[in-house]
Amino acid sequence: MKSKYSLCLLLCLATSVWAESAAEIELLSAQKAYQAALSSQRASQNKAQQLQSQLELAQLQLKNAQDNVTRLQSDFNQIDVQRQQADAELQAAGTRLDAAWQAVHTH
Repeated sequence: MKSKYSLCLLLCLATSVWAESAAEIELLSAQKAYQAALSSQRASQNKAQQLQSQLELAQLQLKNAQDNVTRLQSDFNQIDVQRQQADAELQAAGTRLDAAWQAVHTH
C-alpha cells in the first residue's frame, strides 16, 4: 500500500507541477499576445497620425492651389478686358489713320 500511496503522491505532485508550468506557459503566451496587440495598436495609431498630418497638409495645399486658381482667373479676366479695350482702341486708331491717309491722298 505504501508503494501505491507514494506513487499516487508522486503523480499528484507531478500533475501539480505540470499544471503550474502549463499555467505559467499560458501566462507567458497571454503576455506575449497582449504585447503584440499593444504594439500593433501603437503602430496603427502612429500610422493614422502620420496619415492625418499628410491629409491636413494636402488639404492646405489644395486650398492654396484653389485660391491661386481663383486669383489667376480674376487676373486673367481683368487683363482680358484690358486686351479687348486695347483691341478696340487699336481698331479705332486704325480706322482714324486710314481715314486721315485717305483724306491726305485723295486731295
